[in-house]
Amino acid sequence: MKATPKDLDIQTYCRGLALQQIQMLTRLAEIAMQLAEGEGTRAVAAQARAAQPKADEAAVQTARAEAREAGLAFSRFSNSVQRSLALRSRAAGDLLAGDKADRKARRARQRNHVTDALHAVIWDPDMSTEEHDKAEDRTTDLDERLDALYRDEDNRVEDRPVGAVIAGLACGLGLSDEWRRRASDWSDPPYPPPLTGTAAETRKRRWDRLVELMRQPLRYAEADEIPALLAGIEARLQEPDVPALLDAEPPMRVAERLCRSLGLEPYPHLDWADKPDSG
Repeated sequence: MKATPKDLDIQTYCRGLALQQIQMLTRLAEIAMQLAEGEGTRAVAAQARAAQPKADEAAVQTARAEAREAGLAFSRFSNSVQRSLALRSRAAGDLLAGDKADRKARRARQRNHVTDALHAVIWDPDMSTEEHDKAEDRTTDLDERLDALYRDEDNRVEDRPVGAVIAGLACGLGLSDEWRRRASDWSDPPYPPPLTGTAAETRKRRWDRLVELMRQPLRYAEADEIPALLAGIEARLQEPDVPALLDAEPPMRVAERLCRSLGLEPYPHLDWADKPDSG
């Protein structure tokens, strides 16, 4: 018996076993279905021969016996199909529940990591009383932004690099410079249809729209904050999850998610009702 590897990822291993089980149950259901179809066809044909008016008694009895035999086989194979499908459904449900629990745990771990990192940036042991009051305000602000970011279950923020999440929120809190100095310490539906045009033209139009929406919060920022905010926005737009989001959802919805991930309030006090958001 082989020894268990020391670096075995038990969760990945068990997930692989579950996927293998689903594949095997699918194959068993397919084979049983083919057999059931064959026996069903044989039973119907035998019944048809038994019902022929000119058939002699011996042929009729033989046909009826074959129909009964094929019918019983059809019933067995049909039950096998149902059992395989039921077991596959249970295995898939268990796998889904496991993935959901794993995602929830990863989401919670990431949020704790992000919170600890930004608290370390906000709170300086040697700060003055005035700085202490400002730190409390920033902490309250951070808690609100974290709630907004992690409340959206459709936003798979836990799949993004934790450093990028921290840097984005630091950008919105005006802590980009402080975070850069501390970063070395932290390793580790139904939407309107697209407008007419080629796929490349539509993608370019949606991207331009996204960039336009992402830059709206800059209109309400202090002048000295704009360079850091702009740098954070540009960096966020370069992350690999953005094109996939933009392909799946309207630019306004994507911009809202990206702004949340940067700790920014998306397009405050603006009315975009006169502009289509389909891309």
